[in-house]
Amino acid sequence: MQEWKKETSVTEPQPLEIVAPDTYIQRKDVVKVERKQEGKESYTEYECMSREISVRDYNMLKSIEEISTDKAVEAYTLQLMEEGVI
Repeated sequence: MQEWKKETSVTEPQPLEIVAPDTYIQRKDVVKVERKQEGKESYTEYECMSREISVRDYNMLKSIEEISTDKAVEAYTLQLMEEGVI
């Protein structure tokens, strides 16, 4: 897994794109930017942070996120039960 780096594109980038049989480009924080040039028409670019990540690492990170979300929901439900809300 690589570090996040800035990327610009003239087309809106996909959050996840497969670039090789076992490699994704993962993107976050996509922002649409209007560029103006003196004496020329303005144009649109997209800026984001991107990194290459293996399919295996991506799936592992997704599993960790799901576990964390499940634990948070369980903790919140327990808190509501203890407070008598549910």
